[in-house]
This record gives sequence, C-alpha cells and structure tokens, in this order.
Amino acid sequence: MAGKTASIAKITRPVLAGSYPRKRLFRLIDSARKQKVVWVTGPPGSGKTTLVSSYLAARRIPRLWYRLEEGDADPATFFHYLGLAAKKAAPRIRKPLPVLTPDQRPAVTVFAQRYFENLFSRLKSGSVIVFDDYQKVPADSTFHSMLRDGLSLLPPGICVTLISRKQPPSMFARLRASQGMEVIGWKELRLSPRETEGIARLRWKGKGGKETIRKLQNISDGWAAGFVLLLERARSGSGSPQKLPRHKPQEILDYFAGEILENLDEEMHSFLLKSAHLPRMTAKMAAQLTGLRRAGQTLSYMNRHNYFTEVHPGPEPVYEYHPLFRDFLRSRSSDLFSEKYIRRVRGKAAAILEESGHVEEAAGTLREIGDWRGFSRVLQKQAPTLVRQGRSETLAEWLEFLPGEILEGDPWLLYWRGVARLSSAPGESQGDFEEAFRRFSQKKDRDSALLAWAGVVDAIIYGPGSLKTLDPWFL
Repeated sequence: MAGKTASIAKITRPVLAGSYPRKRLFRLIDSARKQKVVWVTGPPGSGKTTLVSSYLAARRIPRLWYRLEEGDADPATFFHYLGLAAKKAAPRIRKPLPVLTPDQRPAVTVFAQRYFENLFSRLKSGSVIVFDDYQKVPADSTFHSMLRDGLSLLPPGICVTLISRKQPPSMFARLRASQGMEVIGWKELRLSPRETEGIARLRWKGKGGKETIRKLQNISDGWAAGFVLLLERARSGSGSPQKLPRHKPQEILDYFAGEILENLDEEMHSFLLKSAHLPRMTAKMAAQLTGLRRAGQTLSYMNRHNYFTEVHPGPEPVYEYHPLFRDFLRSRSSDLFSEKYIRRVRGKAAAILEESGHVEEAAGTLREIGDWRGFSRVLQKQAPTLVRQGRSETLAEWLEFLPGEILEGDPWLLYWRGVARLSSAPGESQGDFEEAFRRFSQKKDRDSALLAWAGVVDAIIYGPGSLKTLDPWFL
C-alpha cells in the first residue's frame, strides 16, 4: 500500500472539489483537441490544472495523467513512472512497458520511440494524455527533444495536453507552425465576468451582490487565485482593496493568505504551518506530523471549499497544497519558529514520508536540512530499487549530493557509486569497486567483498582496457 500511495499523486488526476465548470474554455479545448497537442500556459494560480482536470471529468474522457518533476530529467525515472501511469490508464493490459536499462541508454532515442508507440497502442481512441507542471523539467534536459519526437508518433484519436507556467520551448516551433499544437494562454485563462459571478455564487451559496462581485473581478483582473482570495477576504468582513498590488503572484498570495491565516484559530493555524512541510500527505501522515486527530476532516474541508488543496483519489486519498500556498506557509513558518524547531519538524516529516513509502520525497527533505547520515541511510536502502528500475542516473545524482568525507568513508556508498557509473564511466566505476572490495575485505565481510569483486570484473569487461587486467582478480 505504501508504494502505491507514494506514486498516486504523480499519476492521478487531482480533484479540487466544488470547482466551477468553465464551459467557455471547455468548448475551446474541444476545438483544440482536433490538433495532436494542446499546450495550456499561464501564471501560477491561473487555474490551469483545475481547468484540465475538470474538463476531463465533465467530458468523461479516458485519460492518462502524469505530473512532471525535476527528477523526470532522468529518462529512466520518466519511463518508470509513465509505465505505472499506463498501467492505471489501461489496467486490462497486464504486460508492463519496458524498463530503460543502463545498456540501452546510448540508444535512448530508439528506446523512446518504441516505448511511445507501445504506450499509444494501449490507450482507447479519444484518450487524452496529460503532462502537468512541464516547467519543472530542467531546460537543458534531453527530455524535451525526446518528448517532442514521441509526440510526432501520436496516432489519430489520441491527444496530448501539456500544462506549464511557460510558453512552449523553441524545439516545438515546427509542431506549432504545422498547426499540430494549439496554445491556450493567459488571455483565454483570465476569468470572464460570467465566470467570476459563477464562482462567487458557488462559494457564497448564492449570496452576495453583483456589484461586489464585479468589483472583485476588476481588482483581480481575472486571476483565479487572486479572485478566490478576495472572495474569502470579503466573506470574512475584511473588505477589499481598490486594486491588487503589482507584484509577482506569490507576493500577492502571501499578502492575502497572511490575513486569512490570522483569522484562523490556533489549532488550525498550527496544523497548516506544520503540514506544509509534507509535499503530499494522507490524513494519517498529516495527523502523525501535526498531532491533530481530525486531520483528515480538516484536509477534506479545505479541498471541498477550494482552499488551495487538491486531492488525488484512491484507497487512501493523497492531499497536496497548491505550490503557491505551500510556499507561503513554509515561509510563514520560518518567520514564526526557530530554525532548530523547523529542522526538527522537517526531520519528523522525512521519517513519516519514508515510513509511508514516499522515499524519494523523504530523501529530498533530508538533503534540504543537511541530515547527511539520514540521507545516506535512505539512499542505501533505495539504491537496489533504483538500479532495478534502470535509474542509475538518479542514483548517481543522489550520491553527488553527499559530502566527500561521508561518501569516501562508507564502502557501501563507494559500491553504489560504482554501480551507478558502470555503464557511463567503467574506468571510474572500477576504482570504486576496488576500494569497496579492499574495505570490505579489511572488515572480513566476505559477502559484501564478493559483490564488490563482481563489480570489478564487470567494470573491466565493459571498459575499453585489456581483459588481461582480469588476471589478478582470478588468481
């Protein structure tokens, strides 16, 4: 269950309960889907993800949902999780999609082509594949060209929707020029007067005058997050400013969310500031971290009332705060609590994440707070899984984060660095295996020494040098 919970947020359509159906944009997407690719772009908080999610639900369209992250720059990571998403989208097909192994990396373009062809063949005609948070993948990653080539293989009846804070990269220029991509941008995403009225009626249960709503529409300038915050502010009796300050979306949200936070009771205030240190959470995880027994009810309430909280349905629902809201809460937490206290909360959050199967998020948290012993322990525990999934590039990246004295002082870390570099740098890999072998032998750890010995042999065989260098290892 833990492993399934860990990946559910990445491959499950997020649900924001009580979201207003934007029929104007639904019709626009209907038309845009005549192209192979739809690109939805706009500033943070403009309702991109909510729009696509609610559209798919309203139209009852079969879909594959995939949320991109920085780690997807490693092709093996991308293909691993995309395989899980494909299994969820087409459960009747039992044969899994292939794993990108280290020996296939030199020909990753060929692998990707066959992978995408296999993936597309599994989906029903009329399906939509969604890649959310496209902007999180580093700009210099080969992921972008790999996906572009994959999109060229799309069969009729399958559409891909990409959601991003940024415009399409230049490498998609040909696709746009050939009218293979339709872009829905900020001009279209901006809330219309009718939509703001509909959202207000939905949140205020039919109460509130048109003049007040029209005023809030003008102040927010159609920015969805800003309008929702203004509605909440007006409902609490705080009134509304004449206009939003001309700052970045994060700064504007900080301003209004801060006022809303001040009106909460101490228990709710504390819950939000602590739970924000979990990138995603189940009710149980939130309760463990915050001590609030009714954490599940609280998260459900926030989702139902559209308080910047998404839910990924499943046997055990997974909740997430909107990135803008979570950044605000973490910033406010830093202002109110000591660095030592926050480190303790985040350390506890990492332990809960690891226990719940969110191992990669746990590793990221431990790395951020500089708990290198804890990070090393999680790395060694996760290393066999990463290797089995073909994610040696991710393993090598994790190892690079470690301070030199910790990496060089642990023979197991040297061993795993050798494994991670075996296909890309067999000469350096051999050095790691040899040092690990020497250390294990000194400790008279024969089983571990044998593994390191096998690594030395593999590195020599895969390397460019003479096989005669094997001789000392067989004497």
